[in-house]
Amino acid sequence: MKQLFLFLFITPFAMAQATFVPIEKERLDTWLTEAKENGEVDIKQLEKLDAEYADVLTTPASTNRIFDYGRILTIALQPGLASASEKELSGAGQKIIDEAEKAYRNAISNCDCHGRANIMLGLLYNQQGKYYISEPYLEKGLELEEGGEDWMIAANQYLLAGAYTYNTAEEKYVKVYELFKKYAKTVTKDAAYYQKMAGLYVSYYE
Repeated sequence: MKQLFLFLFITPFAMAQATFVPIEKERLDTWLTEAKENGEVDIKQLEKLDAEYADVLTTPASTNRIFDYGRILTIALQPGLASASEKELSGAGQKIIDEAEKAYRNAISNCDCHGRANIMLGLLYNQQGKYYISEPYLEKGLELEEGGEDWMIAANQYLLAGAYTYNTAEEKYVKVYELFKKYAKTVTKDAAYYQKMAGLYVSYYE
């Protein structure tokens, strides 16, 4: 879809911001209905999805609103994405994920330093088994505060991609593994999960 541009005479940055045009709501709802029939949708997320859709329509040049829209689409499709690396999504499910990817890419094009958008795009690729193309996006996420919540998500997904692409001996992956292992012992959120993952990575990175 051809990009539109906001002609706001506020700052040069604002003028460069590309607006985001989500898929028509009627089509999105049709995809969601079809994906629900295939057990791919978390119906508890649909109210939040409606709200994020309305927000991105209201502020189509807001990088954070665009990111939030892509994120809620990804969250809503978790039942399907949980096994997407082994079982292909339905046609409707894949269209929803393509819409999420479009949102993340738009957010990144507006702000390449948007660490969370890069992380979520990398995670989305990993969940689909596209480990070979997630690396650069997750590396952007690793530029965030080391050991922080977002960094831990990026590191975990990065190490997962490294294991699946047989890059476990590569220095940059080993470095992230050592840091991940250290921070898994001190994080306050999802500590048990990260410690479990650190234990699983031992056989790959040591």
